[in-house]
Amino acid sequence: MKSNFVFNLIQGIFTLAGVGMIIGGYFAAPGSLTDDGFPLDKFLYLMGGFFIVWPLVLFGTIKFFMRRAAVNIQQLKDQGIKGKARVLHMRRTNLTINNIPQVVLDLNITTSLGQKFTTAYKKCIDPIYYSLIRPDADLPVYVDPNNQKKIYVDFEEAWAKAGEKKAGFGF
Repeated sequence: MKSNFVFNLIQGIFTLAGVGMIIGGYFAAPGSLTDDGFPLDKFLYLMGGFFIVWPLVLFGTIKFFMRRAAVNIQQLKDQGIKGKARVLHMRRTNLTINNIPQVVLDLNITTSLGQKFTTAYKKCIDPIYYSLIRPDADLPVYVDPNNQKKIYVDFEEAWAKAGEKKAGFGF
């Protein structure tokens, strides 16, 4: 997984603000108080520590789950059974994340080993890929050999193949 510049930038800004507060607490006049009567130096130390620790915890947790999802997808691509999925039905769940709707795809999957089964696949799918979701098109899919409910539909691969065919590179 590649590093996300925005996450690192925001984390750096919060860290600099926290270090500034800690330095401000060190240089605060002895006996100075906040508006509510709390010692100013202790307040700045606490806020500075919060501004340093909280973004580390927050962005560390986000990076952990993003990395785990990427590792799971890569593991399915490396060790999973490749197959083809035919879309039987697509329906929206009325949930959108960053203006990308979540949909449930009812899929009829045929693996390279000849196994056939039907499953539902719920995912936020960018509307740019909707042209790929047709009843007559096969989508590349990877299935976990130990758990058929654990699948990954590779829309990027299907999108690349569709682009090659439109450009005249597909045979």
